[in-house]
Order: sequence, then C-alpha cells, then structure tokens
Amino acid sequence: MDENSPLEDGIPLPGPTTTVFGPDVEIDGDVSVDGDVMLTGRISGSLRCKRLILDREGELEGMLVADSAAIWGNVNADLYCSVIKLHAGCAVEGAAYHEQLILHREAYFEGKSRRFPNPQAMAPA
Repeated sequence: MDENSPLEDGIPLPGPTTTVFGPDVEIDGDVSVDGDVMLTGRISGSLRCKRLILDREGELEGMLVADSAAIWGNVNADLYCSVIKLHAGCAVEGAAYHEQLILHREAYFEGKSRRFPNPQAMAPA
C-alpha cells in the first residue's frame, strides 16, 4: 500500500496488489491473505495478512496477525503486529502485542499493550 497517496481523510489508497473487502462484505470465519488487505467491511474471526488498513467503516472482531496495521475503524480483537497505528476516530478494544504502538491523541484504545520483539510468533495457531 502506498502510504504516500492518501485519500482526503488520510487513509492510504489501496495498491494494485491489495485485497479489498468492501463495505458490503461480511465474513464470519478465518481469513488468510498472502499480502496487503484494506477492510471497509466486517470480519468476525481471525485475519492474517502482511499489512492491514482498516477504513473508518471497517470492523474486525476476533484476532489480527500482521506485520503492520493502520486502524481508523472499529476493532474488538487481539492484535499481533510489529507496528500498530491507531488513528483519530478509531475504537480499539483488546490486547495489543507489538514492537511499536502509535496512538493518535483522538484514538480510543481500551485493553492491554505488551511489547515483544516478534509479536506475530506469539499468535495462536
């Protein structure tokens, strides 16, 4: 995802190889994508991907395992990501296992934060 080409509200545009789950997509179950994901729909289950952009309308409930996550939407999940960026307007509840956690001052985070050198390796199988 090219973070140098943001939409008007700062959310990056999806790249040509990004898998996009649009606003009409609702998934109950586990999803694994060998690449980047942009979520404007809803996933209830686990999501494993390289990088996640969770749009303002996006929702994730369950678990996320990724190299990085940029979150503008709603999350009720355990996050296992090297870098987690919580942007203004997001609402995140759960445990965050990370190397780096970045919170915008208007982001909402309720849960626990734990720093680990390789958080993805800690995720349940």
